[in-house]
Amino acid sequence: MKKIKDIYSVIIAKENLYRSAHMASRGRRYRDTTADFNFCLEDEIGRLHKELSTKSYRHGKYRLFTIYDPKERRIAAAPFRDRVVHHAVHDVIEPVIDNTFIYDSYACRKDKGSHSAIDRAQNFLKLCAFCLHGDVRKYFYSINHDILKKILRMRVEDEDLLWLLDEIIDSAKQLAISDLQFTKKGLPIGNLTSQFFANLYLNELDYFVKFGLRIDCYLRYMDDFLIFSNDRKTLLDDREKIRNFLKNKLALELHNGKSQIYKTRNGVKFLGFRIFKDYRRLASDNVKRFKKRMKKFAYLFENAKIDADEVRDSVRCWVAHSKYADTRKLRLGLWGGLREKNESFANLLKDILLDEIIDFPRERERERERGMRCTNSP
Repeated sequence: MKKIKDIYSVIIAKENLYRSAHMASRGRRYRDTTADFNFCLEDEIGRLHKELSTKSYRHGKYRLFTIYDPKERRIAAAPFRDRVVHHAVHDVIEPVIDNTFIYDSYACRKDKGSHSAIDRAQNFLKLCAFCLHGDVRKYFYSINHDILKKILRMRVEDEDLLWLLDEIIDSAKQLAISDLQFTKKGLPIGNLTSQFFANLYLNELDYFVKFGLRIDCYLRYMDDFLIFSNDRKTLLDDREKIRNFLKNKLALELHNGKSQIYKTRNGVKFLGFRIFKDYRRLASDNVKRFKKRMKKFAYLFENAKIDADEVRDSVRCWVAHSKYADTRKLRLGLWGGLREKNESFANLLKDILLDEIIDFPRERERERERGMRCTNSP
């Protein structure tokens, strides 16, 4: 494996830092910390470049908050200047290291993603009678710092870059989440570099499965992975081998409750979908979250605390995702349920939820004709 060498100067170059500041600003340009940094952009970039050059840079303190959708998670948001550094590192080394990943690793990679993973899983499912769905218990909180640093040193031979990578990893030590001290393990959820490190960490599992166990029908999306086979006993043996590998080599624990073997004819739940050989359904918990969100949006919209465009944008994103399954009847039913409770709110979303279900140009023409008949009637 060819190691990364003499690349630190590229990472800390002012041109790369300016580019990274632009990338880190996307979607948050008008937030206070972002606006403050960009207002004095030249001075901030100059200061950051000097700190990185002299190795006097120290990672800032995280801001902690909790999200509850789809499940409760503690998020650690780094200061904006540190997010610039994360981008500067990630955007330079990620394309190089990505070339060492297996084809069937789908998280946080260009031209991959959840929908590609679902397509691949369905292709495997058509060939096999059984599926092992594996999951790592408390993955981000369990990543061992020393092991991660060893993995990075297998790929990087630039001492300056390794110093900066260590600084970013060790910044997790300042955190304490749910009484878990981040002194020797755990990465903060929310960092761009955390996602990259987490994907790299389980690349070791990918190599073990593909080249150690010689399994062809395997794919992984972060800490969720699927193995397909026509032999249930083989999958049981593979699960124990993977459990031992995770424990002994990566200091991780396979989630007992979630790491089960299923008959593919009953469908496999993966990344928010239930996948069958010839069709896909949206997982029920996804539908429940959407209904709950619509109830909240309806209240906020009626009380003028949210505008129509924001509601429609959110629903449009959900519909685009849901269309990756067979959801025509589901979306029609959801719209009908909204209409029963609040017709004006439902009509706000009608063209989005019922896209590809109803021919709206024809429907609008029929409504226009009905309106003309009402106007002309005595």
